[in-house]
Amino acid sequence: MLGVVKMEKNFIAMQDLIPTKNDTPYKRILAIGDVHASFEKLISLWEKISVTDKDFVIFLGDYFEGGNKNFKTLSWLMEKNLNENIKMLLGNIDEAFLGYFASLRPTTIEEAAFIKQIQDFIKNLPLYHKIKIGGRDYIFCHAGINPEKPLEKQDKDEFIWEQENFYASYNGDAVFIVGHKSPRKIMNYFLPQFSELDTLQPVRITHKNILLLDTRAKDFNGYLSCVDILTGEFWQS
Repeated sequence: MLGVVKMEKNFIAMQDLIPTKNDTPYKRILAIGDVHASFEKLISLWEKISVTDKDFVIFLGDYFEGGNKNFKTLSWLMEKNLNENIKMLLGNIDEAFLGYFASLRPTTIEEAAFIKQIQDFIKNLPLYHKIKIGGRDYIFCHAGINPEKPLEKQDKDEFIWEQENFYASYNGDAVFIVGHKSPRKIMNYFLPQFSELDTLQPVRITHKNILLLDTRAKDFNGYLSCVDILTGEFWQS
């Protein structure tokens, strides 16, 4: 049965998912949920987590949203993406925005160059990132996978769109860290009796090795969230 594991202070109750040892070169492995062009929340969160060169940071996709903050947000993200300790993954909205950028008619050489830079950025975003920590696989992607297929056989849509089948049927040992759907939406869909819980925080689906990080940054009262996979500590904008 699906449920949520609630928070205690600023740590996710995910003790059995925390690596037994950290055999990576990093002090922290930080996963950040869906940004949705929430530039102020992105900067607020970034200041709180105080990233250093001893950290590895993974963004889970969906950097765009309607409104005028896309270009400011993308400029910041593309600059950070040059850092070898930062990995940015593809989300379904990012994929959809390729069509939007293809329809633009830039009026200057500078505008055309910037639009092409954004298109190249999106096209080169990987679908997932896998890290082995303490002998266990930790897999980061935007939405999930088809549990009936091995990881290497998944197609793009499964990584950026897969939903109910993944939440309900995945029972593997590998830990998945995903965004795409907020915990509130997922829990209301599967378990309406959990709708009263504060699910604007990262949560783990009970008895499943799945962490949910989309905490509705695009909403006025939502947050952009970050979790340290090595400890379960989390921060919010």
